Amino acid sequence: MSASAQVFQQANHHALASIIDASATRTIVAAQDIYDDRGNKLWARDQSVSNSLQQRLLERRLKRPLESCLKVEDGITTIQLHEALTSFLEGGHALARAVQPWAQLLCEEVTLLSLHASVQLLLTTLHATRPSAFDHAVRGMALAGALQASVRPERYDVRLAMLGGLLHDLGEMYVNPVYLCGSQRLDMAGYRHVVAHPRIGELLLATMTDYPPGLVRGIGEHHERFDGTGYPMRRAGNAISPLGRLLAVMETALATSEAPTAPLTRTSFALRMVTGEYDAHWLSLVSSAAWREQEDTEAVVCDKSGELIVHLALIDTELAMVRDQALGLVEKAGVSPLVKDVAAKVASAMHRLRVGWNSAGSWSVSQPDGSPQSRFELTMARDEMRFRMRCVERDCLWPHVELSADDAAQLSVLWDDLSGGELLSPVECLVA
Repeated sequence: MSASAQVFQQANHHALASIIDASATRTIVAAQDIYDDRGNKLWARDQSVSNSLQQRLLERRLKRPLESCLKVEDGITTIQLHEALTSFLEGGHALARAVQPWAQLLCEEVTLLSLHASVQLLLTTLHATRPSAFDHAVRGMALAGALQASVRPERYDVRLAMLGGLLHDLGEMYVNPVYLCGSQRLDMAGYRHVVAHPRIGELLLATMTDYPPGLVRGIGEHHERFDGTGYPMRRAGNAISPLGRLLAVMETALATSEAPTAPLTRTSFALRMVTGEYDAHWLSLVSSAAWREQEDTEAVVCDKSGELIVHLALIDTELAMVRDQALGLVEKAGVSPLVKDVAAKVASAMHRLRVGWNSAGSWSVSQPDGSPQSRFELTMARDEMRFRMRCVERDCLWPHVELSADDAAQLSVLWDDLSGGELLSPVECLVA
């Protein structure tokens, strides 16, 4: 058994629970006899999935991954994907308007997508148990396909991108749903679970399907960032596959386009605010869509331009101060290697944010004209920087399993500065 297959040798109880729930409305049966790793037969071929199977699989290691032993007889098909895609394109969502120039191509290619049996099982389970997540997958499929078509419209590449968008979050089915509900801020342990989902999705497809390696790898990279600040592998530049770089743009756009006001304008801003964070190769679709839409920003309640400039100047000062404090920890005698490593990451993050957003020119208005558009852009800059600063602690700490009390105390000054005061009050970190 390969190393990746060993990951799925024991059924994941979160994914299994979802499959059992889905079996209440879908016909899910064993495609073959299911054995444990000692050769004991646990379930017979063609026997329907039920709660009894869940009980038999608890703490049992399997001869073959469970997902490859099950099939769904009335599962999601490409015809149903076509229907879901059409519904999305006609539904008025901001991204539907953005991808409209490629709507016909997307509708033609969706019926040609290859749905492996294990993928069909998981997509059907997603549709039955988490319809909003299935809708997210359909939007991802449409946007990824349009991104590819807008730059390089070869049909095979478009289909590959569409599959990447459709399947990018399958790994979330193996994560405790409590960490995905978004109703509360994640602690570090919860965030580590969420961070693993791209890698889980990659291993899942590598183990149970014959999809091309480029597709499998791209799904594992959809939260990587071109400047090396993403997860889970912290790859950068050309070390990230072309599809991975495309899916990173798609993932951010899916999240920010849910904003209730001026969603395309906000999405274009988020993708361009820090220069070098995303591969610029894939950004024109969203920026062009935002330009075409000319969304109304006058109705958005914003502070006065002068106040916003003061807020942004304070944030810039804060970035410089935290960077200096972090560099001080790096140079300080008697500091553990772990503290030095984390502090160096913090200093790099502060420097990257300062250089990136200043070089982008997204807020440097020496004499703001006070127009609604100007105030809206300044508000986006302020809010985006607040969000990113609140994320620095988790982004720098999550790879480290445990901090000693002394290490935590030495680093605490950095987090206190990043979260202190009314200006930098906590905001909910969005986790996709």
